[in-house]
Amino acid sequence: MQLPDDRAPLGGPQGWDTAHARYQEVDDRVRAVITWVDSSRADAEAAAGRRATGASLGPLDGALVALKDNIDVAGVRTTAGASFLSDNVATDDATVVRRLRAAGAVVNAKLNMAELAWGATTQNLTYGACRNPWDLDRIPGGSSGGSGAAIAAGYCDLALGTDTGASVRIPAALNGVVGLRPSVGAISIDGVLPAAKTQDTVGPMARYAIDAARLTEALVGYDPADPYSVVSTGAPATSAIGKPLDGLTVGVARTFFFDDLDDGVGERIETFLGWLSDQGTRTADVPDFGATGAHEHWTRIVGSEGASFHQERLLAHPDHFSPDVFGRVSAGLDIPAVDLARSLAFRAEYRTRLARVFADLDVIVTPVVPVDVPMAGGPDSRAQTLQLGRITYPWALHDGPTLSLPIGFHPRSGLPVGVAITAPRFGEAVLFQIACAYQDVTDWHTARAAVPTR
Repeated sequence: MQLPDDRAPLGGPQGWDTAHARYQEVDDRVRAVITWVDSSRADAEAAAGRRATGASLGPLDGALVALKDNIDVAGVRTTAGASFLSDNVATDDATVVRRLRAAGAVVNAKLNMAELAWGATTQNLTYGACRNPWDLDRIPGGSSGGSGAAIAAGYCDLALGTDTGASVRIPAALNGVVGLRPSVGAISIDGVLPAAKTQDTVGPMARYAIDAARLTEALVGYDPADPYSVVSTGAPATSAIGKPLDGLTVGVARTFFFDDLDDGVGERIETFLGWLSDQGTRTADVPDFGATGAHEHWTRIVGSEGASFHQERLLAHPDHFSPDVFGRVSAGLDIPAVDLARSLAFRAEYRTRLARVFADLDVIVTPVVPVDVPMAGGPDSRAQTLQLGRITYPWALHDGPTLSLPIGFHPRSGLPVGVAITAPRFGEAVLFQIACAYQDVTDWHTARAAVPTR
């Protein structure tokens, strides 16, 4: 696949300077960054030197990658968006960071997020209310809001977020970038401060699908340091790019997922489905697989695991948390073990049902979020989180990948709209096959957010 002619990566020292200048110019209003890694300029210079001498480490060599601030970078603080971690300096790189460095990527910033990854708006009380670069009166989504906003604002080529419930997919959709929740166990979570370990994933994000695919490919692989890591991870993420889409069977899950859908979002989704049909794909209705029950059981599992991880601090130092996050996390302390057992059984059965559904389908298409990009208003809101996450939780319980792909702008607000494409476990390759084919013939992803300088 050929990259679009207008693609202008930021990599190299000049690109680093451009990204840093952009950060300095507008981040007092976007607030996507918690810590800028000034020492990364030397890494950018080293990458430029390798490329100049023909010793490039590959397609990611020199690319600027910014990380959600729950991912450890040695010698840099990891706050996870929490005040009590403001002086927490990591001693080692997370596994994903080691793999980025091995590929020559340059880690240039640690990014704003919902406190401890609990929330979908990234209106962080300690590190600032992150805003959407397309409209500073609106949220960037969350909990990886800084990751979506940093790409849209031009601070980096690529970013990593984490996705436990929807924390990569929502900000990808709201900021008009590509974001992947990978198959569970495919990308290591070692060195990532957890929200809920059995649900956590590290998610690649980028403006271009081809870049997200290359980033995914660099990160996928077994990690003995991660007890949830798996050995078999399917075909490489870039392996199907350029192959025609004709013959693929596309499921459309209208029941539940399209209920109460904003008409502007729905219009963009239908246009995308029409494009898929024009490529020769077959369309099939998706039978009910229990999506309506996902939120209840996801909430119970994540609530229990989150409360377990933070239990000592919740009991001894409740003032270390914002009131909103304390309420969310501490609620998990009261979940009965029998109810948790019931939800764990539901998840196992649910994944088996979905595997059967995917036996006849290559992908399933749904909206990412059912609404236009919400206005910002106060700290992380449970009501907004529920609204944004209402149709994402069924894919959070799935053990396979879901890609959020930008497919245009809302006909009234002019803000980004994304579509969710979900595949069976280890089906990342088909997601990027579709996404890259779409970006080859559209230019939505080439639009740039114009953040006012003052």
